[in-house]
Amino acid sequence: MGRAILIIGAAALAVGVIVYSLIECARTDNSDMRGLRKGGWIAVILLLPLVGALLWLFLGRPRGTAESSRPVRGRGPDDDPQFLRNLEERRRQQEKAEKLRQWEEELRRNGGPGADGGTGPEDRPDDRRGDRPDDGPSGGSSAGRSDGPTDGSPGNRPPRD
Repeated sequence: MGRAILIIGAAALAVGVIVYSLIECARTDNSDMRGLRKGGWIAVILLLPLVGALLWLFLGRPRGTAESSRPVRGRGPDDDPQFLRNLEERRRQQEKAEKLRQWEEELRRNGGPGADGGTGPEDRPDDRRGDRPDDGPSGGSSAGRSDGPTDGSPGNRPPRD
């Protein structure tokens, strides 16, 4: 009875080694294998069950722990250069937006251009009409214009500031 248990245990161990070797050979990258290619090692393990499995374990497996078999350590967001670039770009955009908001607020407080809803001096009526002698189309001369009386009286023009 003891002999049967020993034989069954040895057979189970041999099957375990064969299955383990076959699975590990199939999962190993071609570039990491020593000796034969993947198909050759699988054929050796299947044709010479226990001997082929032992040959794979001692001669075919990659030596040591390969980079690909090590657990991959996750990178935190503070280790990712792309995340850091995006974070810096977002910070710069927020700074620009804050500066722009402060400048607009300062202009509103000081009554600068745009404080009354207009965009600047071009919104004043007397500048657009060209009522000043130096604003005319003929180099500052008012000759030839027919926008008022020619005798020098103000006519119906609005008074100047």
